[in-house]
Amino acid sequence: MVRIIKQYTEPLIWLGALVLLFFMNVENSGTSLCILKALGFNWCPGCGLGHSIHHALHLNFQQSLQAHWLGIPATLVLFYQSVKSIYLTNKTFQYGSI
Repeated sequence: MVRIIKQYTEPLIWLGALVLLFFMNVENSGTSLCILKALGFNWCPGCGLGHSIHHALHLNFQQSLQAHWLGIPATLVLFYQSVKSIYLTNKTFQYGSI
């Protein structure tokens, strides 16, 4: 199991990010790790992007665009990176170093 985790660290990180963004709470209540919100700012480009990706993953494209216009492209990039890292990891460990 440890070997698999070491072998697939990068794909697990990308897929973990997608899972966390899918299940994140987009309501403004609760605690936040956002530094700008901790400083009292009401708007944060990073929070808007995270909310936008969340809505895109739920196929709510109108809400995604309202939260941040780069959310849909960022979601596509996350999917691309996930697939690419899985492919390269399989290729590396199947045939040796690239």
